[in-house]
Amino acid sequence: MGLDMYLTRRAKGENAEHELLAYWRKANHIHGWFERNTSDGFIENCEYYPVCRQDLVCLMDDCRLVEDDRFLAPELLPVQEGFFFGAFGYEDDYYTQCIDETVSMLERVLKETGEDDELFYHAWW
Repeated sequence: MGLDMYLTRRAKGENAEHELLAYWRKANHIHGWFERNTSDGFIENCEYYPVCRQDLVCLMDDCRLVEDDRFLAPELLPVQEGFFFGAFGYEDDYYTQCIDETVSMLERVLKETGEDDELFYHAWW
């Protein structure tokens, strides 16, 4: 059990399924970013929230800023407490690993998607 997070693309056509583009596990600081920047400040469990490519660019930029200066972490990518949301520290390797993986995933997603793609973020906990 825990925080599972997904970035998907809805396929075109009737009864379209969502295609998985990126997956995070217990990256509560990334979840918090989506909550603060792509919704009205609250993300409901298992609900799909539309995101655009520019949102992904902004998240990637914030990740890179934190990679370059760890002191920016509490401001740009603060940890989020929640039931089964994972670690709540900035000093552990998992926090840094999630940021590095997020940059890699988003670089790939941005190459594989176009402006017309419908992108969504959702989380399950």
